[in-house]
Amino acid sequence: MSPDQFSPKAWPREARIIAFVFAVFMGFGALWYFRAAIGPLAIAALLAYVMSPMVDYLKLRTRLSHTGSVLVVYFITLLILLAIPAILTPIVYNQIQRMNLDVAAMIQTYDDFVDAPIYILQWTFYPKQFLPLIPETPANLLNPLAEFTLHAFETVSTNVIWVLVTFVTIFYMLKDGYRLVPWLIRIAPPAYQDDARHLYLQLRRVWSDYLRSQLIFMFIVGLMDSVVWLAIGLPGAVFLGFLTGLTSFVHEIGAVISGVLSVSVALLLGSHFLPLSNFWFAVLVLILYLILTALKNVWVRPAVVGRHVHLHSGIVFVIILAALMTSGALAAFVAVPVFVSLLIVGRYLRRRILGLPPFPEDDDPNSYFFVNFPDDFDTLPDNTDSTETI
Repeated sequence: MSPDQFSPKAWPREARIIAFVFAVFMGFGALWYFRAAIGPLAIAALLAYVMSPMVDYLKLRTRLSHTGSVLVVYFITLLILLAIPAILTPIVYNQIQRMNLDVAAMIQTYDDFVDAPIYILQWTFYPKQFLPLIPETPANLLNPLAEFTLHAFETVSTNVIWVLVTFVTIFYMLKDGYRLVPWLIRIAPPAYQDDARHLYLQLRRVWSDYLRSQLIFMFIVGLMDSVVWLAIGLPGAVFLGFLTGLTSFVHEIGAVISGVLSVSVALLLGSHFLPLSNFWFAVLVLILYLILTALKNVWVRPAVVGRHVHLHSGIVFVIILAALMTSGALAAFVAVPVFVSLLIVGRYLRRRILGLPPFPEDDDPNSYFFVNFPDDFDTLPDNTDSTETI
């Protein structure tokens, strides 16, 4: 029997279509099954992308190998992350020890507040009609507290596992990530590998621009909060402001952490110069923090991110809000660059399907998602060639 009889034959067209459809369904099924891991893996990839320039710099400036440079950068980063709570914990503990915190006086202040009438025109309101009374709380606290403790323990355990998975993934992406892109490009047929390389460069630019927007947003948030806290005399204003900026990239978690810290400091220490009691000063800080958070999430974040990824700020707001409501803070963090990446791939597929060149000659990433219509758009003839922007 000749060797030609054993040579593989090309699949017929129908078999290739069936195989393609099956592969697509399998791919979407895998994404759906592992959907909980998409957010942490995307964050790990983004952090590895941030740390990779440090690895490259270390390789160029020293005689370390790639693996050695990765180990040095990785463990230095871990030490810095571990040192932050180790340094801050004694400071916070000593500060609390120095405070003369009178819990009974605080409870009495709260009771006086809820019992005092509030007059608005001809109406009289009592805060105790809307706020809980402290003496009534402990009687019914045991069961909800136990349920909350179990739920909190489950949440913390799950998050700790995801944090470990993220850090392990960061290491492997730093170590072998540079091999991943050429491997993915080689998967494409030889005739389309240039397209794959071009798409990769566009996607890399999107994620780079998004990361730059997050750094700028964090700085703006830290500056805004610091100025406001300084204006009202909040102790540790600059530290609390920029702590809010550092935690602002994680939507829900960062807002809760920074808000609780700011209100707690106001309640315990009061203002440097405002003639308010600690309780009312804490109320003022809470109100201002809610206003600042609304401004940042509704206006500042969409404007900064949209400007960098060339997407309308209203669309950015809707994407972040939808991801936050459906999948949580991690998904909200990566929702915008994922959406933009899908748009880029979709535009490429659309042009290929229509038989157009995959990338226009004047292809500019800055014109991906904005269409500059002329003033006399309504009067254009029907056969006018529209600009390809999406």
